[in-house]
Amino acid sequence: MDIVPRSYFPLIQQSSSRSEILVLQGTRQTGKSTTLQWWLDQEKARGRVGVYLDAEDPAVLEVLNDGVEPFLKYLAAMGYQKGHLSVALDEVQYMEDPARFLKLLYDHHREGLKLAVSGSSSFALKSKFRESLVGRTLPFEVFGLTFEERVRFEGKPWDFSVPWPEALQDQARLFFQDLAETGSYPGLVGVQDRNLKARLLRQILQTYVQNDVRELGRVRYPDRFEALVKVLAAQAGNLLQTSEIANTLRMARETVEEYLYLLEQTYVVQRLRPFFHNLRSELTKAPKIYFEDNGLLALSRGRTFVPMDGALLENAVFTELRKRVGMEGLRFWRTTEGQEVDFLVNEEVAIEVKRQPLASDTKHLKKLKSVYPHFRCLVCGWEAPRDLPEGIEFCYPWELHRFV
Repeated sequence: MDIVPRSYFPLIQQSSSRSEILVLQGTRQTGKSTTLQWWLDQEKARGRVGVYLDAEDPAVLEVLNDGVEPFLKYLAAMGYQKGHLSVALDEVQYMEDPARFLKLLYDHHREGLKLAVSGSSSFALKSKFRESLVGRTLPFEVFGLTFEERVRFEGKPWDFSVPWPEALQDQARLFFQDLAETGSYPGLVGVQDRNLKARLLRQILQTYVQNDVRELGRVRYPDRFEALVKVLAAQAGNLLQTSEIANTLRMARETVEEYLYLLEQTYVVQRLRPFFHNLRSELTKAPKIYFEDNGLLALSRGRTFVPMDGALLENAVFTELRKRVGMEGLRFWRTTEGQEVDFLVNEEVAIEVKRQPLASDTKHLKKLKSVYPHFRCLVCGWEAPRDLPEGIEFCYPWELHRFV
């Protein structure tokens, strides 16, 4: 099985000498199982014996739920003895009590047994991790492809450390456009027929609603939950007003908040928080809403993929930044006068996203820079404007790696 390297592989490799349990969490079909297979290959290359077990298999799940000692006997019966053994457990959220099982394995058997596990969402893991695993795990979030990974999946050995000539920019534009219009699920990259890709992505979304949400989240009103996803898709990139959404859907505000939390913990949407130092002039505590995958956003807005518009471009930039710096390093800025800058990265770089930017689109960046002179200010767009004010730079969305 040929595995295309993901950007987080080196981080996992750096932790190979540690004893903690590697925990991969993320939504379905983002590459967790492939990552476990890669991890096992790395372990085997280090002289260890590797075994992969899937908790979705009823027979395997029964053994895991029986407890640690039956599990070790099961391994021994298959010819796997502790000593130099590395075990990958996929989809552990299906276990009755994964936290206790992993805690006992780590506390009493880590000398001869290394573990890596995956779960289909952080919500699924958190809801079942009743016992503390602090100090026993190394968590990694697994997302859809970044633009750089997408290029690798296409077999392009591009050098991301240098500026590109215009001919390469044209190729990059096509790859990024497809990512912005159809999303970043690794398993769908090779699907050229967009109707088929949309159908497969709708199946992922349907499985998510039927399994993760209804079973793990105990959603009382699945039809309203799905309606909420559509409302959020229509508002992607805008301020999130929970009370207005509750009124629109005739739901209690508390229920909307509960569903929003579930959507965040299962990697469907994220609330982007505002940045402020001056509480009087920098207004809002309301977050903005974005989707974790552009394909899911597009299909939640309608039944098919559509040509990239401003909302899809801004959301695609969000997903790139989110994967690069995490939510902790990402904010937006808005004043009482309504002046807004889309993204602030690590309180160092300010980014305004426009599909066809003009020099006049930089006025909010200039306002921000007058208040916070240390920020590097960028206009990110599909086409470069003819001229920009001093202190404002331009970048294509596929060049974000050069600035953050």
